[in-house]
Amino acid sequence: MVHRLTDPFSSLQRLSQSVVQAGEMLGLYRAEVARLLGLQCEDVGALFEGRNLLVEGSDAWDRAEQFIRLYQALHERMEGDGVRMYHWLRAESGEFGSSPFLLMVDEGRLADVLAYLEQG
Repeated sequence: MVHRLTDPFSSLQRLSQSVVQAGEMLGLYRAEVARLLGLQCEDVGALFEGRNLLVEGSDAWDRAEQFIRLYQALHERMEGDGVRMYHWLRAESGEFGSSPFLLMVDEGRLADVLAYLEQG
């Protein structure tokens, strides 16, 4: 079981920490989180090490909010089962024609995967 994130949108620090936690719980490499957020690897490294926070109102901030919403929706749908969450992200989906993970990381379609999870 993976944990539900507590108050991820309550502050700059909390959102930044939540991105790190969600990335780790979903088994993402730092470089993959960097691609999701549109940041450089060194910036995400600083985020993971607690030396940097996301900038409110930036594109990375908006993507971070989407990523956390995706994590929450996936957590809800899979009842907190980390193995199922990991598998769903990486398995090819007939709905998408690819794995949700590749769509998000390689094609920048985080919003599409989020919309799918939140619709039902």
